[in-house]
Amino acid sequence: MRLKQGSVVLVDFSYSNLKEAKFRPALVISNSEYNEESIDIVLLRITSRGRDRKWDLIILKDDVAEGTIDIEPSFVKIDSLYTVEKNIVRKVVARLKEGKIEEIKQQLLELFS
Repeated sequence: MRLKQGSVVLVDFSYSNLKEAKFRPALVISNSEYNEESIDIVLLRITSRGRDRKWDLIILKDDVAEGTIDIEPSFVKIDSLYTVEKNIVRKVVARLKEGKIEEIKQQLLELFS
């Protein structure tokens, strides 16, 4: 499975008790070269509830270049960054447009500035 930056994927996300899991959407934010070479990918969590206007960026159907998102609006959680092994990705469901990917990367840079 080729995972590109900007891909929206479903990940087998374990709860903190490590006994239960649920498939959750996430955005691949690591660049495509890293994704090809590494066993890991870096993700940002996607949720249906935006709570922090500063660190939650909205995703609408117009922001999608390929595939679909089930819930509109959805929110990319800029401050919820995590690394996982690629083998826990179950499916690629969409890919965001370049403009939205750049907006997310700029917000991510601001988080660490």
